[in-house]
This record gives sequence, C-alpha cells and structure tokens, in this order.
Amino acid sequence: MKDKKVIAIISVTSDIGKALAERYLNRGDIVIGTYRSNTGLEDLTEKENCHLLPCDLSNPKSIRNFSNEFQKLNLEWNTFISCPCNPLPLKPFFESDFDEWSDSIHLNSLEQLRVLYNLYPFRSKQGISNVVYFAGGSMNSPKPNFSAYTASKIFLVKMCELLNLENKDLNAFIVGPGWVRTKVHDLILKNLDTSDERYQTTTEFLESKKGTNLEDIFRCIDLLCKKGKQVTGGRNFSVVYDDWGNEELFARLKLNPNLYKLRRNE
Repeated sequence: MKDKKVIAIISVTSDIGKALAERYLNRGDIVIGTYRSNTGLEDLTEKENCHLLPCDLSNPKSIRNFSNEFQKLNLEWNTFISCPCNPLPLKPFFESDFDEWSDSIHLNSLEQLRVLYNLYPFRSKQGISNVVYFAGGSMNSPKPNFSAYTASKIFLVKMCELLNLENKDLNAFIVGPGWVRTKVHDLILKNLDTSDERYQTTTEFLESKKGTNLEDIFRCIDLLCKKGKQVTGGRNFSVVYDDWGNEELFARLKLNPNLYKLRRNE
C-alpha cells in the first residue's frame, strides 16, 4: 500500500496504546509496539503488520536492546507515540519515598525521551515524522499528591516545544486525553485509602461509565499529525476541551506561535 505508515507505539500493552495499534493496523499501517509483559496481546500477534518487541523503560539496557531489535526490522517510523503512565506515588512530596518519586519522574518523562533518542536515527527520511506524547491531569490547576506525575507531564510539554524547534524533520506535540477508562485507575484505587476523596472520585467515575472515547483519541492524534508541523508542532492539545476538528482553530494556530503552548499570561 502506497500510503502505508510505520507507527511506533511505546507501551502497546496500555489500554490507549493497544486501542491505537488496533486502529492503525485496521487501516493497513505497520505497527511496532513495545511491552514489558505480552499478556493480553494475543490478538495483536496474529496481525501480519504488527511487530511486538520487549522493552522495560525502567532499564536503559532494555531500551538499547529494543532500539537494536527495531533496527533489525529495517523499517523507518513515520509516527512515534509514547503511552507509558505511572501515577504513583499518590502522596505529598515530603511524605513520599524519594526513590519511588524519582522513579516515577523517570518513567513518566525521561525514559520516554530516552526511547525517542534511541529511535531517532530510524525515523523516516522522507518528509517530517510525528512525535506524540501524552499529557496528564492537574497541569493547569494542580491537585495535591500527584507531584511526580504532574511535573513529568509539564516537562514533556516543554520538551515537545523544544524538540519541534530544534528539529525541522519532527512534528512534536502532546495530547491530553482526559479521563479514560483504563487499568491505571485500578492502580490508583489500590494505593489510596477508601476514605480518600480521590478514591471516591475515581470510583464514581468508573461507575458512571463515562470517559473519553478511545476512537476520539485516535481521530485527534491522526488529524493533528496530518495538519503538520506548522499548525500542531510544539503544542499541547486536549482531546476533550479543544475544538481540534475546527479549521478556524487551525488557522489561528498558524498565525499565533504562542497558542496552545506553555506560556505566562500577563
């Protein structure tokens, strides 16, 4: 297929990662996905254009091994999407174990950048390649006890702007998916006391059957990639709150380089 793209999905075992992989594969694209445990990926392994490779983001050697295996595939990626997420520790900064807090910072930002750093040589040399990261909640109105996760995501917001500025061959942007019904919420509930307000809020959310539609996340990312560097590069988009399908918005973004970026408002 002439328009077939190569999509690298880091943490294809995540609910969002797997949903994206399925949609790209159904469209006829090639997917290269990483996993720590391949449990639950049996349906993806049966897909002809899907390559699943082990990668543990907590281990730099594992990341290097993954990039080496990626190179052996002799494929050049057009779009890189990073999906790992670790909301822990769910404690105030000075009550957290610092090593756990630091590990969370690494997984939520630094190691995701390490993967990109290692895969950069294997990007497509035909045109501009897309780099997509995920933002998290509490970035605009911070909530207590999420400091590692929140700070990591803000770091990625600025890194997308810097990557986009420094590299003419990359369209780097970050997407806030909103509340998505994923297994991350089970991890949050396991680490909170039942009397905690966040426990109640999360439980109510899961019971409500609400949440961002996975199809919307795919459509948003796909459209932002197609709009290209001049429109979306270096910016932070919300799947839920931004009118990302509106051509008027894209026209405004073209005219104002400061929109949808980390800026101080006077």
